[in-house]
Amino acid sequence: MNTGVGDAVGLGWALAAQLQGWGTPGLLTAYEQERRAVALRNREAAGRHALVRGAIMTTNWTAMHSERWLGERTRRRLGREISDLGNLENEALGIELGYRYDSSPAVCHEPGGQAPRQTMDEYTPSTWPGARPPSLLLQGGRAIFDLFGRGFTLLRFADCDVSALLDAAEERNVPLEVVDVRDNHARALYERGLVLLRPDQHVAWRGDTAPADPLHVIDRVRGAHA
Repeated sequence: MNTGVGDAVGLGWALAAQLQGWGTPGLLTAYEQERRAVALRNREAAGRHALVRGAIMTTNWTAMHSERWLGERTRRRLGREISDLGNLENEALGIELGYRYDSSPAVCHEPGGQAPRQTMDEYTPSTWPGARPPSLLLQGGRAIFDLFGRGFTLLRFADCDVSALLDAAEERNVPLEVVDVRDNHARALYERGLVLLRPDQHVAWRGDTAPADPLHVIDRVRGAHA
């Protein structure tokens, strides 16, 4: 179900961009690459969960429901086995929150550095390009996700001139809103002074200063380089 919701959100903004005239057909190419990779990863996780359920179902259910001593022994053994197998089906935070569009042509990837490791069970908050940004409450109690607009949102955590980026967005008719955030915890968690978010709330670009070629960034995130 969650995979389907992600598919709908990803396709929705790509189609809206076409209808509004600022998106390119490359966004649909990017959509296929992004969501197919997520679907394959999630299918692998679902297969693992199915095997766990199958292992549990091999128990002797007649004995387990018995009120005699054999039933008590069977229930204790099954409980230990289930505990050993783990509850990853309901605790796979890496699957639910940690997916990332590492090869998307509609994301400005970073040539250096090391991307956070992706596993089924662990989620590492990050604004690595292609990831969904971390959720947190700002000072005053407002959720940072409430600041994200329907178009592109540029979170600005420090004073920085982004007029050239805004001009590039205006030239391509790309909806872009700058949101100033002055919160030390948020700045540390978001890792950069500037974080550009797509309408589907995935990181499109980030940096500590405005990009040297803002038009290139805008063209890439609207699918022109796909």
